[in-house]
Amino acid sequence: MIDPYDFEDDEFDFDDEDVFKMKRLRDMTEGEKLQRFKRFFDSSSRAMLQNCLFRIVNHEDGTGTLEILCPNEIVKQRLSKKKRKITNNIDTCWSHIKSFSLCIEQEGKLYCQKFTLNGDLLTP
Repeated sequence: MIDPYDFEDDEFDFDDEDVFKMKRLRDMTEGEKLQRFKRFFDSSSRAMLQNCLFRIVNHEDGTGTLEILCPNEIVKQRLSKKKRKITNNIDTCWSHIKSFSLCIEQEGKLYCQKFTLNGDLLTP
């Protein structure tokens, strides 16, 4: 019979790393950080983000901008309403990213709105 108060059962000898395979941010690839970024959103936002393309533009001063290429203006508008959520999630995934852009491509040209991590629109 198993003693329910015996917490030193040999069959349950696991290391935390075996049970919770969590990587530190510094050990994650950019793709893993992007997946982490997307996981923090609710399901409807994740569905919108699934149709977007992402890239990080690194600047000479060591900072970066996360560019989100939206498939159309409607998705861009909806994501612009989630600026606070986007900035919070950027902070939890990347330390060097200091702004983000919501972009669409029209007639072969890229049109972007760039925001600070405070959610303020930056003028070009």
